[in-house]
Amino acid sequence: MPIRNQTHLDFLFSAKKYLHYLWKAKGANGLHSPFVFEWYNEVLAHPYHFYAFEEIENERNKLLLSKEKIEYQDLGANKKTVKTSFSTLASRSVMPTEAGIMLFQLAFWLKPKTVVELGTSLGITTAYLAKAHPSNVTTFEGILPIADKAKTVWSNLNINHINLITGKIEETLPSYLKNKNPQIDLLILDANHSYEATIQNFQRALPHLHSGSCVVVDDLYWSKGMTQAWEEMKAHTEVSISIDLFRLGLVFFRKESPKENFIIRW
Repeated sequence: MPIRNQTHLDFLFSAKKYLHYLWKAKGANGLHSPFVFEWYNEVLAHPYHFYAFEEIENERNKLLLSKEKIEYQDLGANKKTVKTSFSTLASRSVMPTEAGIMLFQLAFWLKPKTVVELGTSLGITTAYLAKAHPSNVTTFEGILPIADKAKTVWSNLNINHINLITGKIEETLPSYLKNKNPQIDLLILDANHSYEATIQNFQRALPHLHSGSCVVVDDLYWSKGMTQAWEEMKAHTEVSISIDLFRLGLVFFRKESPKENFIIRW
């Protein structure tokens, strides 16, 4: 995933949404759903601590200190050549530590058989997912040199059960879904942060989701387009429970649960 540069208008939009989030967000005492209350205690409050956290964060720190340069062709409409460093990529395009730990706890709690991540970036988030549970983890990255660095991270962490697919996600994801026909238990949407790409990837994955599935969306309020995509996902007829953490959003497809939306303080 390339560096995301937020425009001034998007920044103002995000700031306004954050104030609204602070006003609306509830703690554990405001959760009347037994399922969401359990999720809060087992995932968000994460009472456990694992040595894997230090291992993964050590790899993050290596990336943040790296002076190695990278050059790649941007996959956007302008096809421009991007020149930057792995340090800059790590600081701007990788989920923060608390988000990685939350995803680890989520995977540890859900124990998914199949995890699909769209947007590998430098592989830190993927490592959290892979270390949490011995799942079948498949991750998609459009930029080859970034994907290669992610493989180095996983090798350093002795992780060898990640299936990395490189290339344009709008081409590789449909091919993967058609050929493998997977039942996806946990889906992470963290690739192209636009309305069109986010909704398209969600819709592509829908036939492969089930009542026990969870979809995690990154950067809900990065822009009006991302927020529109999030609102449409929440409103989808097959989604029963949505959880808004501002940075991340989660939707569940539990047929036994009534449709409810939660804004939870994190």
